[in-house]
Amino acid sequence: MIVKCKNCLPKEGIDIPDFAIAEKSKLMALTVQSPLHSTKYIIDNFKLSHRDAKYIVTHINKIYGQCNRCKFDHLDEEYMSCPECGALNFNWKTDNGGEI
Repeated sequence: MIVKCKNCLPKEGIDIPDFAIAEKSKLMALTVQSPLHSTKYIIDNFKLSHRDAKYIVTHINKIYGQCNRCKFDHLDEEYMSCPECGALNFNWKTDNGGEI
């Protein structure tokens, strides 16, 4: 699936892997602990470029339903742009309720 954020480069968007629920949970936890380790995990396990891995990590929500950029708290889709600020959010609902 190709996703894009109006506030970020690349303008053409990036093609993201189809992450399993377990991978989403792991990436959310890694991103909170260390965005650097999360980026490296994506590069090593999904064979993406550093740019694409960092793009993914930057857009992973730390709280389900809340925009990372403006804190709007009514996001209800998995990959969606915030209606307030337009930022892309990876709004993953995982077995831990989507909150880290």
